[in-house]
This record gives sequence, structure tokens and C-alpha cells, in this order.
Amino acid sequence: EGKYLERHLQYNYTHDEKGRVSAKEILKWNQDNSRFEKLYCLNFSYTDNEVNVEYVAWNSKAGDYTNVKAKAVYQMNENGMNYMAYNWNEKDNSWNLVTEHNATNWNSALLANR
Repeated sequence: EGKYLERHLQYNYTHDEKGRVSAKEILKWNQDNSRFEKLYCLNFSYTDNEVNVEYVAWNSKAGDYTNVKAKAVYQMNENGMNYMAYNWNEKDNSWNLVTEHNATNWNSALLANR
């Protein structure tokens, strides 16, 4: 025991026509039945200046990834990148902004030169 790698998680990737990741499926090892079971999926969508990552949990009753939980949006602009994280509000049937971060191009943001 402890000398060998043990099964824990399995990752399955799907790519779009441009070779970018469009989905990352995460499965967790179930020791009781010795099988990997679906856990959640990250769905990626792309525009010219934006990447959306949606977190969808596995719904065993529906047999599909239908339980949308959260998403992250990465927006590129002339100053760097903006990151926004959202949680799904089932009661209001809408996205709630949880956090937002701006990352600037640090080369042009320096206050002093050497």
C-alpha cells in the first residue's frame, strides 16, 4: 500500500474544429463498484475577445449534465484581462456576479522605470 498510484479522477477532453478545448469532463473513482462515475463538466465557448467556462454538475436522474452551477468569463482588452465569476441563482433563474478582477498589462502600468 502507498507505493503505487491509485485511481482518483479521470479527465475526458473534447476539442472544437480549431483544436481548442470545448469540454472537460471530470469523473471520480467509485471504490464500491470499481468504476469511474461522472461528476461534472466544464464547457468552454470562445469569441474573439472572450472565453466562457461553464461548470455543470452531473444529474444522475436525468442522465446528463443539466445542473448548471457556475461560470467564469475571461475578457481580453487593450489593458489586459477582466475575470468575472458567477453563480447560478435557481430561485431567480439568473446569474449572480460573485467576483470580478482586472489584470492589466503590467509593462505599461509601471510607475517608474529603472
